[in-house]
Amino acid sequence: MLIYERLREEMALGKSLKVAVKTAYEKAFSSIFDANVTTLITAAILFWKASGPVKGFAISLTLGILASLFTALIVGRNCLGWFVDTGRLKRISMLHLISAQNINFLGKGFLACMCSLALLLAGALAFYTRGDRNFGVDFRGGDLITLSAPGKIDIGQVRDALKPIGFADASIQESTQGGKSYITVRTPLKTSDKVEKQIMQTIPGTGFKVEGSERVGALVGGELAKSSLIALGLGILGILIFVTFRFELSFAVGAIVALLHDVLMTVGMFSLLGRELTLTMVGAVLTIAGYSINDTIVVYDRIREGLASGRRGTIEEIMNSSINQTLSRTILTSTVTLIPILCLFFFGGAVLRDFSLAIIVGVVVGTYSSIFIASPIVLWWTRARGASPTALRREITEKAATANPLAQR
Repeated sequence: MLIYERLREEMALGKSLKVAVKTAYEKAFSSIFDANVTTLITAAILFWKASGPVKGFAISLTLGILASLFTALIVGRNCLGWFVDTGRLKRISMLHLISAQNINFLGKGFLACMCSLALLLAGALAFYTRGDRNFGVDFRGGDLITLSAPGKIDIGQVRDALKPIGFADASIQESTQGGKSYITVRTPLKTSDKVEKQIMQTIPGTGFKVEGSERVGALVGGELAKSSLIALGLGILGILIFVTFRFELSFAVGAIVALLHDVLMTVGMFSLLGRELTLTMVGAVLTIAGYSINDTIVVYDRIREGLASGRRGTIEEIMNSSINQTLSRTILTSTVTLIPILCLFFFGGAVLRDFSLAIIVGVVVGTYSSIFIASPIVLWWTRARGASPTALRREITEKAATANPLAQR
C-alpha cells in the first residue's frame, strides 16, 4: 500500500511509468524500513525474554515480517519492473477514492486526547469493578473434562450443545487413539458436571463416555505474565532508542504513548463490553502493539520528509500537510486490514470472535492514535522540554539525510 500510494503521487506529477515505479520504491523504502525494524525489535526482545506462547508469537511475527519484506521489495519490485521494462505494462490507472484534504489534525489534538482519556478512565473503572471476572479460564484455571466416542466427533455440534449454557467458545481439543475419538473441554471452575450433563442430553446419539474430569491450574501463570511484561517493557525501550536515533526524542515519546494508548484502550473496551481476557487475547494485544507502531512510523516518515524538504510554513502547517498526505494510505490500509478481520468476526465461529473483535478495536484505535495522538505529542513534547520548533526542524533535516539511502542515489 505504501509503494502504490507513492506510485500514484509520482504519476500525478507527470513522470513516466518507469521513472515513477523506481522513485516510488525509493521514497517508500524509509517508511518500510523504519516501520518494520521497530516491530522486529519488539519481536526479538519478546523471543529473548518471554516464554511459552508469547515466544511462539514472536517467531511467527518475525517470519511474517521477513516474508512480507521479501515479497514486496524483491519479488514485487522485480516483477513490476520486468513488466514495465519489457513494455508489457505501459499504463497504470488508479482509482482515487479519497481526494486530497486539508484538515487541521493538530488543532483537534487536545480534544482527541480528552476523549481518549475519558474512554481510558471508563475502561479502567470497568476493569476494576469486574475484578477477577476480567480473566478467562487461561488466567484463572478451571475444569478439564475428557469425553470419548466410538465414531468421529463433530466439534461444531459440541459447541452448539454448549451454547445454551454460555460455553460455545470453550477450549476444545480433539484427538484419536485406538479407534476412538476423544475431546477435552476446558471450562471455568466447578462447571464440569454442567458441561457433561448438557452434552449428554443434547447429543445422546454420539455415544459419549466420560474418561476423566479434573481441576487444572491457569495456563498463563504468574511467571509467564511477568516475563511477557518485562519483554514488552524492554521492547518499548528498544523502540524509544531506535525512533530517537532515526527521528528525534519527541517522535519516540509520541510513538510510545500511542502504543500504550492502543493497548490499554483495547483492554478497556473488552472490560466495558463484558468480555474475558484469554490466552488468545494476549496474541491479539501483541498484534495490536505491532500494528500501532507500524502505522505511527509511516505517518512520522512523511512528517520527517515534510520538515526536511525546506517547505515554507510553520511546523504545525507542515505537520498537518504531511498527515493529510498519508490520510489516503492510512484509511485504505485500515480498511483492507478490517475486511478479513470482519469476516473472521462474523463467520469464524465463537473461538475466533473475541480475537477478531480485539483486532477490530485495535485497528480502529491504532489508526486514530497515529493521527490524533502520536503527532500532536511530538509538538507538545518539543515545547515542554524547551526546544524550539526551528531546532526540531534542523535536527530532523540532519537525520533525514541518512534516513533513506536509496533516495540519495
